[in-house]
Amino acid sequence: MILFVDVNVIIDLFLEREPFVENAIRLFENIDSEKWKLYTSDNAITTAYYYLEKATDDKYAKQTIALFLSDINIIPVSKEMLVNATISKIKDYEDAVQFQCAASITGIDGIVTRNKKDFKYSTIPVFTPEEVL
Repeated sequence: MILFVDVNVIIDLFLEREPFVENAIRLFENIDSEKWKLYTSDNAITTAYYYLEKATDDKYAKQTIALFLSDINIIPVSKEMLVNATISKIKDYEDAVQFQCAASITGIDGIVTRNKKDFKYSTIPVFTPEEVL
């Protein structure tokens, strides 16, 4: 399965946010056990780092990001994606950018987020972590 992971799921994992962390862990465990390919955007990584560093410290945050990057594929945000997000039906700009990144992945099966309503106009199936597991 090929999935794009929204930043809120990554932050749940990094900050061990209850009650969401367990499903975030299970999602990423499927990289090995189910041979899933997981993607996110480059700006999701920097956003997740920001929250992790505020909750812990710079050294821990960088170590966590480095380890995480060994398991996930990164989609760079392009100018075209940023422009397309401005005219998207997806109301929240950040989510529209995430959608543009997801749409660039060949063979994508879905977007995983805790905020499905934010992707109301997605042409890609959208799942919560519980639904995809």
